[in-house]
Amino acid sequence: MTAFYLENPERLLACSETQLHSGVWTYNTRSHAFSLSPLVQALYGVTTPTVPSRDATMTRIHPEDRERVSKAMREAFEQGKAFSVQHRLLHPNGREYWLVITGDLLPDAGGQWLGFIQDLTELVETRQRADQLAHQLESTLEHINDGFFTLDHDWQVTFVNSRAAEIVRRSRERLLGHSLWELFPEGRDSDFQKHYEHTLATGETSRFTAWYGEDLNLWFEVTAYRVPEGLAVYIRDITAEHLREEALKVAEERFNLLASATNDVIWDWDFRTGKVWWNENLHTQFGHHPEQVEPGPESWSRRIHPDDQAAVLDSINAVINGSAMHWVHEYRFLHADGSPRIVVDRGVVTRDDQGRAIRMLGSMIDITEQRALEQRVQQAQKMEAVGQLTGGVAHDFNNLLTVLIGNAERLAEDLAKDSPLQSLAALTLSTAERGAELTNRLLAFARQQALQPRVLRLDQQIAGMEALLRRTLSESIAIEQISGDGLWSAEVDPGQFEVALLNLAINARDSMPRGGRLTLETANAWLDEDYAAQHNEVTPGPYVRVSISDNGEGMPPDVLARAFEPFFTTKEVGQGSGLGLSMVFGFVKQSGGHIKLYSEVGEGTSVKLYFPRADATAQIETPKEPQPLPTGDEHILVVEDNELVREHLVTQLQSLGYRVSSAGDGPSALEQLAATGEFDLLLTDVIMPGGLNGPELAERVRAQRPGLRVLYTSGYTENAIVHQGRLDAGVTLLGKPWRREELARKVREVLDSP
Repeated sequence: MTAFYLENPERLLACSETQLHSGVWTYNTRSHAFSLSPLVQALYGVTTPTVPSRDATMTRIHPEDRERVSKAMREAFEQGKAFSVQHRLLHPNGREYWLVITGDLLPDAGGQWLGFIQDLTELVETRQRADQLAHQLESTLEHINDGFFTLDHDWQVTFVNSRAAEIVRRSRERLLGHSLWELFPEGRDSDFQKHYEHTLATGETSRFTAWYGEDLNLWFEVTAYRVPEGLAVYIRDITAEHLREEALKVAEERFNLLASATNDVIWDWDFRTGKVWWNENLHTQFGHHPEQVEPGPESWSRRIHPDDQAAVLDSINAVINGSAMHWVHEYRFLHADGSPRIVVDRGVVTRDDQGRAIRMLGSMIDITEQRALEQRVQQAQKMEAVGQLTGGVAHDFNNLLTVLIGNAERLAEDLAKDSPLQSLAALTLSTAERGAELTNRLLAFARQQALQPRVLRLDQQIAGMEALLRRTLSESIAIEQISGDGLWSAEVDPGQFEVALLNLAINARDSMPRGGRLTLETANAWLDEDYAAQHNEVTPGPYVRVSISDNGEGMPPDVLARAFEPFFTTKEVGQGSGLGLSMVFGFVKQSGGHIKLYSEVGEGTSVKLYFPRADATAQIETPKEPQPLPTGDEHILVVEDNELVREHLVTQLQSLGYRVSSAGDGPSALEQLAATGEFDLLLTDVIMPGGLNGPELAERVRAQRPGLRVLYTSGYTENAIVHQGRLDAGVTLLGKPWRREELARKVREVLDSP
């Protein structure tokens, strides 16, 4: 059989190629006979008639591989040993093949070699493509932002990219080939191991967030996949993102806490979505529940007062469409009950990189009460300014009225009872007294009259005025007095209280032209701190309240707002001075009290006067019986800078039997005292020129004459002897203008005092 194939090598090649599915070659080292099977010929690009020699065939081997192959075959032939060598073959068509050539010496065959050639091109190219893909994969994993590593089933790190090494702060050499739990012992029995084991056991992908402390102190976002070799794991350092989320969460919690703690209405307008968010104060402050309000800007704009809507929308749109960051506007916002509330609305705009407004956060504050308080303060300041003006006018006017009244009285006394001039004297006196009443009202409004308060039961004081009130009011007006139980006493000037009450009764009468009911009610009241905070010049505490109410025509809001202004009246010319309520206002305020006016058109008016409760231990004074006109013969020093008033005063005192000396100022009075010395009473004006007023003069005199009695007279004290609306302790004042009877009783009162 062997001899057959040796004699017919082409049959041997064909048979071998068929059986082994490889190219076959033979070579005889003795005869140098060289043959190739058809498959080898095809690989080498030769045909049977022109089979090249062995050496020529070697030229088809790639130059870089040729020497290595030639050497291997030469050594094999020389030593008679089998060989195997891989090389590249250059086909005449230009294609490159990968081949493996093997050969062995046939035994007892006379130097005959038999070899095989196998085409590895497809296998090598596949391997190259696999290597290329592996290289590309490794390069990709090296350039991704996430860390990536693989683990085998024993938790050994089999691959790690540079980003993962950077995140965990270990070198790749330190990581590769080492157990994960030896490298990171804190991860054992943690969420990391639990998720990894779950993925290995179930094949389910694990995605989780976990914290690793120890030397890393990082938050990780992890995704783990099961692969045949074990686990493939992606890790991302999300510490900064996590801290931002935590900071945002804290900021949102603080914002929500602030939004719930403040009384302001907090709102957030997202221009990208067109939605507006409101906090709960929209309901607590304005009655609109956020859940019932549409989440768009139209729900806000519809609740702006119609008269303010255009201006508000123009101002906010100018800010949104411009470059400004802040918006503020004061306008009227409608409460759920329909009433307008004054608000200050503020907003801050957030803009993107192109300057476009994307969001606006703001707050709305209800300042209705604040504006009302400011108006009350402005009104009080205006009243104070007018009061200072009227006080100065009253001072000069009272000096003139003092002389006028005194002379009219004297003229009436000196004229015969049937003299036709008596009517002129009476008219002069009446006119002067009306002027005096006017100046007293001016002083009352200015809170500059000298009050002489007494501890009174105001219900008894009102009861004592019943006859006067009935004469003043028409028969068609019913009077009702209501007194509360356990009524406290109050310290009030009785004369001024009666004048105030009479003024209010007259106003009530004029508002009930067809008759009605006047109710006079007294009760105890307590004004607390909340009430005081909303009303200027109110001190919290106990008060006695006197309410004067009628069911007359009432006042519209514009009239009610100006009711206390001096010289403001709705009556016809000549029927009212406009000082009635102003006088009451000034008297109550000067008494340390509070006045509140309520009125509705068609319903009537109620005036509530609050007087501070008197000391519980104070004694209530009762009216004294009238006494005859007192006289005397004591020596009186009169000090008055107005010559007419001084002469008139001297004359009146002399007519009462007194011895009188006079001086025009303080220094002249001191000279007389030093020269004469024998005076029983110093009757001095309070305000005088020359650098020495009445109280200062009295102080200088009493330093020399401690027992000398002092009586002051003034139409305007300018706080010289009156403080907080009350005379200083131990001071007696005769107000200008006076009647002769008042002068006589005051002089006698001071002279007879202990």
